[in-house]
Amino acid sequence: TAKNYTKGDGTRKFRVIVIHSMESQEKPGTALQVAKWFSSDNAPQASAHWCVDANNAVQVVDDKDIAWGAPGANADGLHIECAGQAAQTRAQWLDAYSNGVLDQAAKVAARWAVKYNIPIVKLTPAQVADGKTKGICGHIDVTKAFPKLGNHTDPGANFPWDVFLQKVTKAAHPAN
Repeated sequence: TAKNYTKGDGTRKFRVIVIHSMESQEKPGTALQVAKWFSSDNAPQASAHWCVDANNAVQVVDDKDIAWGAPGANADGLHIECAGQAAQTRAQWLDAYSNGVLDQAAKVAARWAVKYNIPIVKLTPAQVADGKTKGICGHIDVTKAFPKLGNHTDPGANFPWDVFLQKVTKAAHPAN
């Protein structure tokens, strides 16, 4: 379990799934390594619900609890940290390793989309800011929606949202 999060009371409503990049190397074991970091004495004043790499998905914060992932979208958000870096090109996000990362993240996002009735759509910063539209966004969209609360740009300008949303849709509706 992460060191820094807010205990939930079981009544929170889920509206957004926020995608992050870990700013860590893409290699086996990164998800577990970052999950352990969130749980350590050296933990940042941050957390996520899940950390994923190409081989693993590691839960760090319970869904009912509030991860400190992106100020402005924490109380109604669910957060996935993906192995990789915001500076990656689209081609780098779509290479063999990152494709595995996207698959793992899509499985987690799909479970949430189905369980919490969150549409598999990419939100604009304005939709994130409105406090009511449900969907999926990046930390950068939260930053743009609430600029006074942070400055993160992950998962980066080249994150392949089209491919990711297709993977989430396929994972949520495997028969289609």
